[in-house]
Amino acid sequence: MHSEVSEISPVEVEVKVQVPWDQVRKDLDSTFLRVAKSAKLKGFRPGKVPRDVVRKVFGPQVRAEVAGNMIEAGLTHAVQTHELHVVAQPTVSPPPLTEGADYEFTATLEIQPKIASVALDGLAVTVRKTSVPDEAVEAELAQLRKEHADLKEPDAPRAAKAGDRLTISYTVEIEGEEKPEMAASDREVDLGDDSLLEGLSKGLVGVSVGESKDVELVFPDTHPNEEIRGKTAVLHVTVSALREVLLPALDDDFAQDVGEFETLDALRADIRAKLEGLGARRREAELKDKLIDALIAKNEITVPPTLIQQEKRQSLYQMMTFAQMMGRQITPADFEGLDERAERRVKAGLLLGALARQEGVEIGDEAVEAKLAEMAATSGKHIARLRAEHTGEKRDALVNDILEEKLFALLEARAQITEAESTEAEDAAEAAGSEE
Repeated sequence: MHSEVSEISPVEVEVKVQVPWDQVRKDLDSTFLRVAKSAKLKGFRPGKVPRDVVRKVFGPQVRAEVAGNMIEAGLTHAVQTHELHVVAQPTVSPPPLTEGADYEFTATLEIQPKIASVALDGLAVTVRKTSVPDEAVEAELAQLRKEHADLKEPDAPRAAKAGDRLTISYTVEIEGEEKPEMAASDREVDLGDDSLLEGLSKGLVGVSVGESKDVELVFPDTHPNEEIRGKTAVLHVTVSALREVLLPALDDDFAQDVGEFETLDALRADIRAKLEGLGARRREAELKDKLIDALIAKNEITVPPTLIQQEKRQSLYQMMTFAQMMGRQITPADFEGLDERAERRVKAGLLLGALARQEGVEIGDEAVEAKLAEMAATSGKHIARLRAEHTGEKRDALVNDILEEKLFALLEARAQITEAESTEAEDAAEAAGSEE
C-alpha cells in the first residue's frame, strides 16, 4: 500500500492512496467466501450457492464493502505513515473497483497545524497591582453595616429621602415601546445605592408611599444588553412601602455580631485578607489571559475550522447551562465576539500542547499524588478518598489541570511581567463584568 500527501493549506491536506490489486483481490475473494457461506437464495441450500452465482448476485454489495475496507485501511496507513493529526471526518469520493487494477482514491483531510517550535523570547505583559486600599476595606464594612441594619417605618408618614429602603413595582417603556420582560413587582431598592441605574435613585427622592411617578433615565453605553445601550427609558414606578435603614454602630460589638471577631480591628484585618486573596486570584486570572494573548501574538498559527466550530458549540452549551441556572435570558450581547473567543481558545490549546512537547513537560503519577495531597490538606478529605474519586475522566481532568499549572509557571518564568496601577476604565469594566 502506497500513500502520498500534498498540502492544501496548513490545516488541510490531500491524501492519495494506492492499494495493489493483489491485496484487493485477496480481500474480494475472502469477502465472497464469507458471503457464500451464509448466502440464502431460492433453489439452493444455505452455503451451497455456486461461486459464479454468488459473484453475480452479491457482486455490487461485496465490491462496495471491499472498497470501504480499502479506504479505511488506506487512510489509516496514510495517517500513521505521515503522522497526521486529523480533526474531522475525511472527504472521500470513492471510485468503483476495477477488475485487475490497483485501487486508487483521493481524500481531503482537515488536520492540526504542525508547530515546529513555540517562540517564548520577548514575551512581555502588564498586569494591575493587587494592593488593597483602605477605601476598599471601608466599603466592605459599609456593606456589612447595610446587611445587618434594622428597618423601621418612620414614626410619621413622610417623603422618601436618601438612605431609605423602598419597595416598588414598575413597568418599563424604552423609546415608547413597552418592555414586559423588564417589569418588576415588590422590588426593594435603597436610595443612594450606587448599583442602581443612574437617575432612578434621584428620581425616587421625595416620593411617598402609595404614590406613582414616572422616572426617566438613560441606559449607559456600556450596558451588557446591546439592545438598550444608550437608549432612553421611562419607568412607571409605584411605591408600596418605605422604611428607614438604621445602621449599627461601627464598633467592637458590631464586629462580634457579624463573626468571631473580638474587635473591629480584627474584622478589618479579616476583610483586608479576603480582599487581598481576591486580588491575588484576579491577578492570576489576568496574568494567564495576558500570557496567552502574548503567546498567540508571538506565534501566529492557522486554526482548523472544525476545532473552532467544536469550541463554539461547547461555549454555547456552557452559556445556556449557566443562563438556565441563573434564571436569565440569552441576549444578542452574549454572542458578541463568540467566534473570536473560540478561535483564541483553540489557538491557546494548540500552542500549549506544542509547548509541553517542546519543553518535555509530562505529568506522571508522582505529580498527581502531590496534587492529591495538596487537595487533601486544603479540603480536609482523606487522600485515599480523593484518590478513589479521581479515576477515569476525572483523573484525566486533574492531569490536565496540573499540566496547565506547570505550563503557565513556565510562561511566567520566561516572560517580562510589569505591574501598573489600574485605570478607572479598567475598574469600571471589571465592576460591570462582576455585576453581570
